[in-house]
Amino acid sequence: MYKLLKILTPLVLLFIFALLQFFQVLTPADNLIHDTIMVSGRPVADNIIIVGIDERSINEIGAWPWTRDWIAEAITQLTEMNAAVIGVNVLYDVPGAAPEFDEMLVAAAQAADGRLVLGGMGVIGIHDGELLEMEYYVLPFPALYAAANVGFLNMTPDGDGVMRRALTDLRFGDIRVHSFPYEIYRTYAAAMGREPRIPGVDFPLDIYGQFPINYAAGPRTFTALSLWGVINEYYPAAMFNNAIVLIGPYAMGIGDGNFPTPANRAVATFGVEIIANIVQNLIDGEFKQDAPMWVNLAILVALGLLVIIFFRAMKTLHSLVLTAVCVVLLLGGAWLAYGQFSVILQVSTAVLFLVLAFVVNLLLTIMATQNEKQHIQGLFGRFVSPEVVKQIINSGGKLELGGAVKEISVVFVDIRGFTAFSEANPPEKVVEMVNRYLGLTSRSIQENGGTIDKYIGDATMAIFNAPNDLKDHALCACKAAWAMKQGSVALREEILEQFGVDLQFGVGVNTGPAVIGNMGSDFRMDYTAIGDTVNTAARLESNSQKGQIIISDATYQMIKDHVQVTDLGLLNVKNKAVGIQIYNLEGIN
Repeated sequence: MYKLLKILTPLVLLFIFALLQFFQVLTPADNLIHDTIMVSGRPVADNIIIVGIDERSINEIGAWPWTRDWIAEAITQLTEMNAAVIGVNVLYDVPGAAPEFDEMLVAAAQAADGRLVLGGMGVIGIHDGELLEMEYYVLPFPALYAAANVGFLNMTPDGDGVMRRALTDLRFGDIRVHSFPYEIYRTYAAAMGREPRIPGVDFPLDIYGQFPINYAAGPRTFTALSLWGVINEYYPAAMFNNAIVLIGPYAMGIGDGNFPTPANRAVATFGVEIIANIVQNLIDGEFKQDAPMWVNLAILVALGLLVIIFFRAMKTLHSLVLTAVCVVLLLGGAWLAYGQFSVILQVSTAVLFLVLAFVVNLLLTIMATQNEKQHIQGLFGRFVSPEVVKQIINSGGKLELGGAVKEISVVFVDIRGFTAFSEANPPEKVVEMVNRYLGLTSRSIQENGGTIDKYIGDATMAIFNAPNDLKDHALCACKAAWAMKQGSVALREEILEQFGVDLQFGVGVNTGPAVIGNMGSDFRMDYTAIGDTVNTAARLESNSQKGQIIISDATYQMIKDHVQVTDLGLLNVKNKAVGIQIYNLEGIN
């Protein structure tokens, strides 16, 4: 099931993320990637000069807004210094309170002889669901409008408030009107005797008639001069010869066209600086364009297929490395595409897909591993002790031969009278009866913390204090033996009544050092205990009578305060020069 999930899950994720890509749900993340790793500065144009309505000018002239003679004087000075274009980022939509100052402003505009660009302002709406259109257009008052070129000052930041795209023109009824920056560029091209680039023909636009602004620099980087200094001729006239001069608010608290930009998201850039960047972008011709949707989808699908093919067969660490490499390649490819080919790739969807696909694959791997462990535990737990199963699982199935000496208590238990029973009954009855007795011994051992070492026909061998440490292991071993004796009473009576055979346990318990570990060969091994302690426990069991539990003196000395016993004296055992002191276990306190 998990193998199938490792194929189906990436497919489902791929479908979901393809929808996210198509509907551009993760555009904010793409913008963050764009602003963080793609945008890089370049030298600003030295022929674009900002003449700021700055703090010094306000201190000298007075609070903004000023009477219009000050701007008129600045336009006149710049015209006389042969500026190629003079752009005034201020809206003069109605006549002022002083007609004589309006006349000065109109006269200055007329004297500029087509080099002055003023701002209008519109209300922008959607046309045909795509292209933007001007629903209402506020222009400079008529006399001023007739003397200058005009472009709309509207700027449309992205949803996060960052200014990334620029309009070039808008539909207004049956005509198209230019933006303020594009009108400045068009006027400059005419002054230089060049043909201006045509939007949508010479450079790409999106469906809303915008193009990505390729910022030359962030705030406070263009040459910026004080309007007060221009009026008072503080600067040499040669600075302005054939220059593009932008007059606009350059102090905090005045003007409303200030926005953060990709070049600096932390600091708001003055509107006149954004205009300067757009104008330089238009002059330089270094335009960026969005990659077609099919390219972004193709990248996502290719990654999805890569995940489906490789993730399901790779180890977790390798999957992590592959994910990291793909993310780096995606971001590096986006950076290269932006810098070398002027293409903006939307990679955030693909990056998020990769990360989420890895996480889901990891979770499925963990679930599959846990399921496999449970399967191993359920399967092998029928053949070997649960403690040994845990050791196999924890070792990853890589068990090595070897052992260590450890003090343990060993229990051997056998069914007395079983030979006669097996000879008198069919095999299926024999197997059924053996399983009932072995089930009883197994439960008694495990409930008291022991480890079933092996079944030997109708006999059981168990060890206590290995592989897990067990406090009071000698007492636990005796409790297990006593539980076998107590639990066999009902079973003995049932068999005696049904078959006429008296089946009872004979048990031997011994405590001492033994070698514990994996014994056998590379292809077949057992977790077991070997040594004199084990052999002695087997000898005790073989000498026990029906229903008798014999414990050694080594065991008794460790538990004598917790049991009742009968002293059985010395037991002479083969290959031992000295007899073994043994006791019959009569009860547990």
